[in-house]
Amino acid sequence: MERRPFGPPHGDVRPEGAGFVGREGEARRLREALRAGRSIVFVRGDAGAGTSRLVDEVLGAAEFAEWTQLRGTCPDDAAPVPFEAVASALAGLPYRPGPPAPLPSVAGVVGLVVPELIDRLPRPPVSAADPEVRRGLLPRAVRTLLASLGDVVLVLEDVHHADPATLGLLGHLTHAMPPGLRLVVTEDAAPGLPVLGVRAAGGARCEEVRVRPWTAAETEDFVRGWASRRSSVRADGLPELAALVHELSGGLPGAAGALLGDAAELLGADVPEAAEHGGILEAVRKAGVPGRVRREFARRCGPLTEDARRIVAAAAVLDRPVPPDVLAEVAECAPGRVEAAVDACVRRSVLRAEGSWLSFRSPLERRAALARVPGPRAARLSLRAARALHRGGDGPLPLVDLARLYAAAGRVREGLRCLVVAADRAAATGDYATATRLYTRAVAEDPGAAGRVRTAAKLARTAQLARAGAEVVAAVRTVLDEDDPPPRLRGEIRLHLSVVLRNQSGGALDSLEEVARAIPDLEASDPQTAARAMAVAAIPSIQGWPLDRHRHWLDRGDALAGQVTDPVARAAIAANRATALMLVGDPRAWHAADALRGPAASAMEAAHHARGWTNLAHAASALGYGTRGRDFLDRAVAGLADTSSPYLEGLVETARLVLAWHGGDWDGLHTTADRTTRLLQEIPDLTAEAMLVRGLVALHVLGDVPRARHDLARAARTTCYDTGFILTASAAATARIHLEAGRPEQACEAVEDVLRRIERTRGWVWAGEVLPVAVEALHGSGRTARARQLVDDFAAGSATVDAPAARAALAVCGALLAEAADRPDEAVGLLADAEARWSRLGRPLDAARAAEARGRCLLGLYGEAAARDVQEVVEVYRRLGARWDVARCQRLLRRHAIVTTHRRGRLGYGDRLSPREEEVARLVVRGRANRDIAESLVLSTRTVEHHVARIMRKQNASSRADIALPAAREAGPEPGPLPPYRTGVRE
Repeated sequence: MERRPFGPPHGDVRPEGAGFVGREGEARRLREALRAGRSIVFVRGDAGAGTSRLVDEVLGAAEFAEWTQLRGTCPDDAAPVPFEAVASALAGLPYRPGPPAPLPSVAGVVGLVVPELIDRLPRPPVSAADPEVRRGLLPRAVRTLLASLGDVVLVLEDVHHADPATLGLLGHLTHAMPPGLRLVVTEDAAPGLPVLGVRAAGGARCEEVRVRPWTAAETEDFVRGWASRRSSVRADGLPELAALVHELSGGLPGAAGALLGDAAELLGADVPEAAEHGGILEAVRKAGVPGRVRREFARRCGPLTEDARRIVAAAAVLDRPVPPDVLAEVAECAPGRVEAAVDACVRRSVLRAEGSWLSFRSPLERRAALARVPGPRAARLSLRAARALHRGGDGPLPLVDLARLYAAAGRVREGLRCLVVAADRAAATGDYATATRLYTRAVAEDPGAAGRVRTAAKLARTAQLARAGAEVVAAVRTVLDEDDPPPRLRGEIRLHLSVVLRNQSGGALDSLEEVARAIPDLEASDPQTAARAMAVAAIPSIQGWPLDRHRHWLDRGDALAGQVTDPVARAAIAANRATALMLVGDPRAWHAADALRGPAASAMEAAHHARGWTNLAHAASALGYGTRGRDFLDRAVAGLADTSSPYLEGLVETARLVLAWHGGDWDGLHTTADRTTRLLQEIPDLTAEAMLVRGLVALHVLGDVPRARHDLARAARTTCYDTGFILTASAAATARIHLEAGRPEQACEAVEDVLRRIERTRGWVWAGEVLPVAVEALHGSGRTARARQLVDDFAAGSATVDAPAARAALAVCGALLAEAADRPDEAVGLLADAEARWSRLGRPLDAARAAEARGRCLLGLYGEAAARDVQEVVEVYRRLGARWDVARCQRLLRRHAIVTTHRRGRLGYGDRLSPREEEVARLVVRGRANRDIAESLVLSTRTVEHHVARIMRKQNASSRADIALPAAREAGPEPGPLPPYRTGVRE
């Protein structure tokens, strides 16, 4: 008899375009059971979990291609035809020309049940004409037929729907299994369903394989596989898309595939512009319930009784796990009939039992159920559900659910009251993210201006400590523009809005002008809040006002400090005052920091203290006080132990990154910065700092100039309230890249905007990060006079500040000007002083740069006799892991005709790639152009061309596209695309 490959099963719900995800262990167990000989395998899982797909994937493998593979499905009918599943499976036996194989006459009984086989089987016994005799002979006839097929797999799906005759046949087969038979049955694992009780006998193997829903990680793997076949879907948005798909589908593969398929259809063609703007994510949100899911859910609901349908409708309206008595009350189902109705819902996989509580398996199925409830009835059910939740349980009221239910019932006021109280409760416990989300909803849903104003004040206050997106700013601005708040509330709302703009969206001047507009209203009505507003206006930015104006507001706020009695306001003012003083290197900052040491009486007060400590960690690090910065950060972490503020937690993470960068603690820093960038992409202010560190590590540690320039440029574009580090560090690193490539004019362009901002704000305390490289660039482009003027201004502007990093940078600038004036001896002395200063401050990269500049001067003075000084710097860079800087120093030595070789002579590599060639090959494989490779490895473009030619010759490559890395040294994957970011003031 002809063998046939295993084809796609009828009714298989396969995720559209999906690879086989998350089933490796289950597939291995199924394969092992099949290989072991005769066996019975129970594949159990929720409806839609992918039991059919698992069987299909395993039996579709080449090793089972020569087996006879049969499949039948037990119909979900109230009165099924006996043996229908087995009969449909056997009917799939293909016809083979020629005389039939010799079989006992009992096998002919199968032909009486399966007409498709009657001509290929022997004549049945005469007694089989009696229906009772035929039923008795059929199990033996099926066994005989299957035994004649050799290696055979019989798959019977949905055995929980099997009729008694089919179950009896299975019992017979498993009691005396043919040697080559493998029986695979799939069952729904829903609680309450009867589990097939048959067991294999006679040494046959019995195996159970459980198929669970996908985890969040497995759903993301599936989404990535789906997106990989659609070039317009960006990789950097996939985690958010995967999380949404997992949430809506409940991890059920069929639902996940249907959801993405419908979303892609809703989006239309594979349009890059739509995907670029989050089109697929929005399409998933708007897709509703996929037709496939809706039809499958309706099929499962079909046989339910009226009581069970009422229970499903009540569960859809409630939209939360509840016990059966609550469902019965909402559904108005008689107590005596509830148990049977609930049992039917669970048996049909319409509802899922979690202990004694009931809920839907996924939000999609809940939506499908709710769509079946007419609007007026849904409103009545919602009101009954709200009242039932009010009465039920001893714990806190589920206020958010109550708000939704009252709104659905048309009781807007009750719903808003619940929503605002829920937000108040979340804010009081330190869950600022939840509070912000709920206040925003309340502002949007409140029909009354007075209520919107009150809630907007709470929203603006709480949003400072959460991830406040554009919708928060839009809601608050709408209230300010349209609802005419009274002066006191208007001033307070503007104050808090300015902080949100400063920290998380908007720009420096936008934020500062908002707080300036708030102060007149507050001075006339609320001096305490006015003092706080002035403390906000005191925090400087390289993109903000001149520093004198910030100092003006600081002094004005100090004059009002005695009138502030509210503990939360005092904590906020203390944090802002210490931050403002530390950012400009005012010696009073250390005393101001001590004001944050007092105990906090509330979560909000503790949050402001923690914010202050984190701000001080950032500011102290920039000034050169790394050790004190780490101490401040430890205090911040301790203060955040009992609160939940995504913004403050992100602020702590970025402070850690900056401290690690300055301290030379670079092991794994690129990975950490990349993860933080992605995690905080909703808060541009924080993403900026993480992206900057990622770019700096990409340059110095990875030697990946194109990726570094990408990060540095995006950092500079994104930052909105930079307090002196992002723009300066980004400009400085970009200028160094241009200088090393011999482009001083472009290096000047890279720093000019930052220099103008420093001159405008008089923020010379921030110039130390950028001015040394600016001096080199200006001198290299013939503008030494401009460089001298800048250094003079830097010296005057930083003379009275407590900023040891600025003094070390000033020594470097003086040395560079001395070198430019052909006074190398003076330059060497100043650079030695700068190196010592940087070393005492725990800034190894800056110290090594000063030592490198000193080595450059010594090479000019003494030639090869000074090579050891530069080689010592190379070793420092090596210990740091600064690959790009090592290459730069080696190029410096080559320019002075100093070549270091292995003492046993140059190694010969034959047809193998040398280490330098492997570095070049690695970048070629990543698609880098010769110019980019030259920048990354600090080589000339001509040298790179020679390396590429040698690589192609050694590998017999006809083009660059054919170049490959040796397997043992193949580079790992590059980090993924980069989201936006910025840093700034932390009010």
